[in-house]
Amino acid sequence: MNYDLTRLGSREFEHLSQTLVKCALGPGVSVFGDGKDGGREATFEGTVPYPYDGERWRGYGVVQAKFKQRSEGVSSGTEWLERQIKAELNEWLRPDSRRGRLPEYMLFVTNVSLSAVPDTGGIARVNRLIASYQDDFPQWKLKGWAVWHADEVCRLLDCYDAVRRAYAHFITPGDVLSHLMDTVSDADEETGELIRAHVARELLADQYIRLGESGAQGEHQRVRLGPVAVDLRADLELTVSAPNLDRVPGYEAPVKVRSTRAAAYIIERGNTVLRPSHEGTDGYRHILLIGGPGQGKSTLGQLVCQVYRAALLAEGGEQRLTGEARAALHALRQDLNAVGLQLPAGRRWPLRVALNDYANALLGGERISLLRYMAQKVNRRSSDNITTVHLKRWLRIWPCVLVLDGLDEVASPHTREEVLRGISDLLLDARQIDADLLVVATTRPQGYKGEFHTGDYETLTLVPLGSDDALHYAERLASARHFDDPEMRETVLERVKKAMREEATARLMRTPLQVTIMSLLMERRARIPQNRYELFAAYYDTIYAREVDKPTSTGQLLADHRFHINWLHEHVGLLLQSRAAQDEELDAVVAESELRERTEKRLLKETEDADRATSLAEQLIDAATDRLVLLVAPDAGYVGFEIRSLQEYMAARALISGPEADIIPRLEALAPSSSWRNTWLLAAAGIFPTKPHLRGDLHNALRALDSRDEVTMTLAPGARLALELLDEGISHQHPRFHSLLVDHATALLGQVPRLDLHRHCANTLLEAATTQTQARAQVEHALKDALNARDGRLVTALTVIQVWKQSQRETRVLARRLWTATSARLTPEELAAFNTVAQIEHPSTHGLRRQFTIVGESNLADFAHPHLPPDGEEQCSRTLAGLVAALSHHPVHQARLKDVDVAIVDPGVPLDTTGALQAMGDPQALQLCLDVIDAQPITAWPVAMAFMQLLDFLAYPTLTTSTSPHVEGNS
Repeated sequence: MNYDLTRLGSREFEHLSQTLVKCALGPGVSVFGDGKDGGREATFEGTVPYPYDGERWRGYGVVQAKFKQRSEGVSSGTEWLERQIKAELNEWLRPDSRRGRLPEYMLFVTNVSLSAVPDTGGIARVNRLIASYQDDFPQWKLKGWAVWHADEVCRLLDCYDAVRRAYAHFITPGDVLSHLMDTVSDADEETGELIRAHVARELLADQYIRLGESGAQGEHQRVRLGPVAVDLRADLELTVSAPNLDRVPGYEAPVKVRSTRAAAYIIERGNTVLRPSHEGTDGYRHILLIGGPGQGKSTLGQLVCQVYRAALLAEGGEQRLTGEARAALHALRQDLNAVGLQLPAGRRWPLRVALNDYANALLGGERISLLRYMAQKVNRRSSDNITTVHLKRWLRIWPCVLVLDGLDEVASPHTREEVLRGISDLLLDARQIDADLLVVATTRPQGYKGEFHTGDYETLTLVPLGSDDALHYAERLASARHFDDPEMRETVLERVKKAMREEATARLMRTPLQVTIMSLLMERRARIPQNRYELFAAYYDTIYAREVDKPTSTGQLLADHRFHINWLHEHVGLLLQSRAAQDEELDAVVAESELRERTEKRLLKETEDADRATSLAEQLIDAATDRLVLLVAPDAGYVGFEIRSLQEYMAARALISGPEADIIPRLEALAPSSSWRNTWLLAAAGIFPTKPHLRGDLHNALRALDSRDEVTMTLAPGARLALELLDEGISHQHPRFHSLLVDHATALLGQVPRLDLHRHCANTLLEAATTQTQARAQVEHALKDALNARDGRLVTALTVIQVWKQSQRETRVLARRLWTATSARLTPEELAAFNTVAQIEHPSTHGLRRQFTIVGESNLADFAHPHLPPDGEEQCSRTLAGLVAALSHHPVHQARLKDVDVAIVDPGVPLDTTGALQAMGDPQALQLCLDVIDAQPITAWPVAMAFMQLLDFLAYPTLTTSTSPHVEGNS
């Protein structure tokens, strides 16, 4: 069979060449990884079984791979290969060449086709070229050489089934699903057809953006994903090796942040072979995508799946699709070309799982594996009965990309543990069957505890939209919505551009969701909201007014019953948000029957007429779901919000409603909860414009939150919320409260270093110090206080200064001055502590052992034992004993930096939460964490950091309310 070698790309063709050479020449072949190879993809030494049994190569040989990106015919390919080989041979012969000893044998592997015509064909020409060097350069006599051109490579692939299987998604020509059996020996026709049918159905089902329904009904139809698709920018932190870091007194952490496009990066990762059995797959396999509310994580996952569907269906198999599917496929390909997003070379089968849906399935009472849940999900749109046996066969046969969307939406620690166990079991099953699986997991940063092992997952962090990216997205959205109205399109874009020129409103266009809402608002109004709460409020008011203006009975109903409609949205938002934050509760949707009953009960109090209440409840629910469409029915008999941020906004409205005396205590009770974080921030933002007399009480509540007990004094949840409020920008127009929030947030500089917090702290305080003179003085004073400490506060301040030094703001000068003054007086222990924290924040893919000289091993339990009750573990509670047992499995490395011993805890290794879950809220466990943190010297701050993370986890039940917030009229 003739395989398509052009899709491989240079890197994967090198890997394919190395694998084929090892198969043909034996295991003695040594391969070289990515990077500079000194003119060698592989080498061999001694006797190899080539070219045939009767005549073997004996000596030192070098293998080189030559990949041509495009093929323009046999003749041009021959000329290109001749130039490549000539350049390589000349490089070996240079007097100053650093390639080492001259090889006795050379093997060139290429994807170029060479003709076999005697004397004049490509094979003859290349052999003649190499032979000419033997005549012209007597100092280098090759004993033998060979050229494996495209036809030879294809025949080798025919011979080696395992290699052919590994690269099937690259090399299968044309309609890959029809040729599946030709490439993969144990595939069958049924597998290819089932995959094709599933991909085609999902292509159609997934073609619209989720916000297209809200605000697009009426004047326009739903908005397709393709016309508005953009590839979001993300940060990828690259670790640079830092040899001799202990030599330089003022050593700076070797961190480089690479800005990339998230979808393109994911696709590039998919353009590699990720089977466990395949050499060259060390390091990261999977990707963790982190992004805040509305930043586009879910839509990006949707886009990636659509791109892979287009790649699988694009070539040769279109005649098997319906006209609707073909039209969707052609349109999507055109849209992707318009934004420069290339179809993957490695054609993977895409699957997407919403993790909160999987959590709901687990809460239904059945211990269902993730694989079985995926089979059930595929079955929903299939006429065939797809089982886990089918899925395992598919995963074994064909590479897959699996998007696991929304870990943050699984708020309950116990349920999240079950979900993570399901993911872990799936990955183990995939390794057992040697599946080529790429997982893309998404989560918000709020509440993320590092559950995905950084040894397996590389982190991409979505960054706020820059002005150019925000405008580009606004232009695509306007073109999609107003393709038939150029005047409206230009009006919207001009208003968006005006908003982007003003600092206060530019902050409201940092995510795709915000730009979408702002664009929709600009269609009907010129007034621009000033914070996120006002943005969502204006959006809700706009679509409400649009429906009221229509001369229909529904419009009149909405006009007459705005109060009840508001309550309906707020009630559902608060109900779903409360359920999501509690254990053993389904979230995301509420049964329509339950909502109808709750609405009828409320209306009965208002009307005192049961029949009227029943009839009106039905009308209001229908109007809310059919016309306003913030509420939707994702499944028959259930109602929920399609956009989670809108659910949180409506819950926030509920939180700041009712008697004013209840509002601040209610927010204070919810403040420490990560599952309520975005809702809480929206509610706080709502207080500033709607209830300004409560602003001082809100700040006092945050101060009080940090002084409840020793746990809150250590974790400082109020200071962290003050930092988040600064980041929201809600106090920019209120200088007094801005200063109060800055003063409170700087308390974090006096805390134990927190890898999950200090960069956010540095960037937010940098922004505050840049925009207001008083804030700059406050931050500078706090930094100096921390720098004068001789404990972990010093390390925290140094890490913040490090971030400031890398910025382009004027505060960089201040940071450098403070760094110079401080680094000159650092003790060896303090310098070692800072360098240690800086290094473990950015571990290399090879692990911390490659970054440090390890001189001993221990575990976290060793640091806990001195702080157990006086009579030892027999006096421990059962839960505390289980926690200590779990800590014994978490390694602590003892390292030496220039005669200073430091303790290192790899932040990429998640804590064993099985034992920790049972200790949540246990007073002995909380006190143990506090004692360990307090006892650590500066050289063991990574241990203190680990116990700080553990304390944050264990304190969850004590910091958060176990009951739903009571709102009069809404509970």
